[in-house]
Order: sequence, then C-alpha cells, then structure tokens
Amino acid sequence: MTHGSARPNPIEVYQGVAQSIVSTLGNVNVSQLSASTPCVEWTVQKLINHNINVQTFLHATLTGQTMDPGSMFQVDGPIPQEGAEAALKSITDTVISAAQGMDLSTVVTTPFGEMPAGHFIMMPMMDMVIHRWDLASATNQDNAIDSSIAEICLGVLGPEVVEGGRSMGAFGPEVVIPSTASAHNRLLGLLGRTP
Repeated sequence: MTHGSARPNPIEVYQGVAQSIVSTLGNVNVSQLSASTPCVEWTVQKLINHNINVQTFLHATLTGQTMDPGSMFQVDGPIPQEGAEAALKSITDTVISAAQGMDLSTVVTTPFGEMPAGHFIMMPMMDMVIHRWDLASATNQDNAIDSSIAEICLGVLGPEVVEGGRSMGAFGPEVVIPSTASAHNRLLGLLGRTP
C-alpha cells in the first residue's frame, strides 16, 4: 500500500516486473530446465511455460477473448522455439501494448469474478513476482523482491484472492511469518513459500 499517494500505475508496475523476470529467464541455461523449484510439482521448464501461459491468458482477458483458465496450468510442453526469454518478452510487450490502448477502468471477466482491467493486471503481475523468486531460487540467481513491489503485491492479496488462489491450487498453505518481518518474507509466507 502506498502512503498518502495515488495508487500505483498498473502498467508501470507490470512493465517493471516483466523486465525483471525476463532478465532472470535470460540467465537460465538449458541444463537447469529440469531442476526442481520451490513450486514443488513444477520444474524450471514447467514454471517458464506457466509464466508465458498466464500472460497469454491476461492478454486474452484484456482484449475480450475467451480462454480456458485451465490453460494457464498446461505446462508440460517444450519451451517455445524462440526461447523462454524471447517468448515471455513478446507476450508481456503485447500485454503492455493492449493495456496502454484501453481504459483500465473497463470491467473484464476474470476467474476471480468481474473487475476493472487495471485491478486484474495486478494479479498476473504478482504471479510473475512470485515465480521470478521461484526461478531465481531454483537457478542460483539473486531472488530478492523489491520491497515496494512486495508491498504492492500484499495490497493486491485480499482474503478473497488468497482463498480463490488456494482453491485453484495456485498458492500453497500459508507459512506463518511474523508480522514484523519484511514485506518480501510476508509475501512469500502468504503464498505458501518458506523465505
């Protein structure tokens, strides 16, 4: 939550987070694709495919196309031919372009119910934040989450989002973290990860 200022601009936040995960992907080598991640059931390769699928789903939602939410979890295929980094950069650039061309107060239909587009963008943004941490952790990269981004993500995670995410299997059981801990650690704990 921001202190006394306007709400964060969803497009700017999304853009920064997308650049961060794309650069993390650029440092993943082929030998690491089969490595396990903090998302216990997913390897690095499956996690990369999930990230691309989630942003593809976001783009479909913003542009009024119907897409099965289950497609976000179809992760068994190979990495796209152009490579993980190029594929994720391409879809996140496409999302940013679509978002810049629309009124973010437009109500869109999402797996969490109807909400303004600007609000929904923050959910796939948060998904990228947490999965960048997973990918960086799995591939021995710097996994720090910027504290202001962690605070924004905590602001997005209302009880209904957390419960919805758990029921869809997107978040693990909460890991209890002291309320005095950093935003980074509280975010990870809330989403079922041990910091």
